[in-house]
Amino acid sequence: MSASAVGVGRLLSWERFAVGFRTAFAAGIGRWDSSAHFARYGDNYAEHAWRSEFWSMVAISERASAYLRLPWALNYKQVGNLGDGAGGGLGDIQAGLRYEAVEIGEFQWFPAIALTLGVSFPSGRATDQAQAHADALGTSVTGRGAWAINAGVSLEKTKIPWFVRVDLGIGVPLPRDTVSGQTLRFGPQLQTALTVGREVLPRVVVSVYGRLQWESAILVAGVAIDNSSRADSGVGAACSWRFDSHWTAQLAIDSSLAFDGLGDNQPAQLTSTIGLRYGYF
Repeated sequence: MSASAVGVGRLLSWERFAVGFRTAFAAGIGRWDSSAHFARYGDNYAEHAWRSEFWSMVAISERASAYLRLPWALNYKQVGNLGDGAGGGLGDIQAGLRYEAVEIGEFQWFPAIALTLGVSFPSGRATDQAQAHADALGTSVTGRGAWAINAGVSLEKTKIPWFVRVDLGIGVPLPRDTVSGQTLRFGPQLQTALTVGREVLPRVVVSVYGRLQWESAILVAGVAIDNSSRADSGVGAACSWRFDSHWTAQLAIDSSLAFDGLGDNQPAQLTSTIGLRYGYF
């Protein structure tokens, strides 16, 4: 029921592999400053992004699977007297493993537990690389330019027709050299989300969730940069329809919680996503 309810998800127990495509349009709402104060964008500023992703997941044992995500982004900005511009390209590729330590329904009263371990490749264009190519607006930025190790755990409890899932994750970027020759390291990132879903019709699942993300300060040459930590919070809703035994259609909407104190040094966005998933068995 929850395998494809939100995002890439996981394999169904009888599937050998799954592939999918997602595309999303994000409209900028405003931005939190480094004091967690939120300000909406004015008439002279606009920020939009179109993000797409091809992904695949393959079973390598009864409990383990491997995944790959290939993102692509197109960005548009309008900034006052600086004018407007667009740019984009390949984002940071992600690959990893997922292991079902406790499968759904394996124990009556105990939640399912899934562990993930992955790596993010610096295949996108980072901010300093965009600036080196005279991209003053930063529209060609599609990644962070750094390798990162990601780990997570998901706890899920199902009682048909309901499910509840808690996701916890951490990302640890590795140091890298900037275009100017300095050593830069993004701070560790923590993520958490709570999802509640229900099968409202046969093979139609509706879900709602809340999410929170926090990242510590950036280090340059080993020194923390003041006011460079980041935070973001949001809520969303999703619907998945498995209209065929192999095919699932997905639709979702996500909004940052655009209020003072609910973000830090980060843009806020309203994002709508559609996707299509194929599972082979």
